Amino acid sequence: MISFSKYHGCGNDFIILKEQNASGYSYPELARAICHRTLGIGADGLIIVKEAPLEMIFYNSDGSRAPMCGNGIRCFAKYCYDEGITKDADYEVVTLAGIMGVHVAGLDPFLVEINMGKPDFDPVKSAIRTDLDRFLKQDLDVNGQRVQVSSCFMGTVHTVLWLEDYADTADLESLGREISHHPVYAEQTNVNMVQVIDKNTLKLTTYERGAGMTYACGTGACASVVIGALEGRCEKEANVLLPYGTLHIKQIENDEVFMTGPAVKIGQGSYIGENT
Repeated sequence: MISFSKYHGCGNDFIILKEQNASGYSYPELARAICHRTLGIGADGLIIVKEAPLEMIFYNSDGSRAPMCGNGIRCFAKYCYDEGITKDADYEVVTLAGIMGVHVAGLDPFLVEINMGKPDFDPVKSAIRTDLDRFLKQDLDVNGQRVQVSSCFMGTVHTVLWLEDYADTADLESLGREISHHPVYAEQTNVNMVQVIDKNTLKLTTYERGAGMTYACGTGACASVVIGALEGRCEKEANVLLPYGTLHIKQIENDEVFMTGPAVKIGQGSYIGENT
C-alpha cells in the first residue's frame, strides 16, 4: 500500500509520493500502473520526492523517464509546502535537466515562479537527426503533408508549429502523434500546437511524448514563447492560455526563462497495488 497525493497544474495532473513510500518498487512499472486512468489512480505523470537535497524524479504515464516537467515542478513545490518539507519562499530543486530555482510567489492561490534556465537550440541535445546548427523553420513530411516546425531543448525536447498555418487540420492528436514519432526525432519529441491570439497571448495544445494529449505543458509553454519571440510571432513575455489555467512566461535579457503559474492539491489516499 502506497500513500500518495494528487495535484494538478492548469489541468496537468500528477501522482506525488515520497521516495520512502515507493521503496521496493520499480518506478517505471509503478508509473504505468498508478497513472492508468482506469486501472490505477489516473494521472499524466508520477513524481517521486527526494529530500536532502530536494530532488524531483519524474516519470510519464507510460513509464518513461523525463528530465523535467514544468507543471510538475510547480506541483512538487506545492506538495513540499503542504507536507512541511520546506516553507521557504526561494530554494532549488535538482532535476535531470539541471538545478531549477523555485520562488513561491503567492499562497492563496498558490503561485510558483520557476527559473526554467536557458533554451538550448543544439539539435544534439534534443537527439534530432540533422547536420544543422539549429532546427528552426524546418519542413517535415507528415502523412504526405508538409509541416513546418521549430525545435529546442527547454528542460526536455520540444517542437512547435503554428496552427494558423494549418487551419484545416482537425485532428490535432493525430498530427501531434505523427510529428512526435517522426524519424528525425531519435527519442521522439513533445509537440506544441500554438495559436497566436496577439503578441502577448498564445493558446496552446500539447501532445506529450509518453503521455499523449495533455491539458497543459509548462516546458511546452516556455518553448512556444521562446520560439515565437525568435520568429517574431510574439513578445518575449506572454501569457499562454490553457483549458484549465494560464501560465505567464518571460524570457529575460540573459535568455533565462521564467514560468509562473498555479498548483492545486486534488486529494490524497492509499494505492493498493502489486509490488511491481
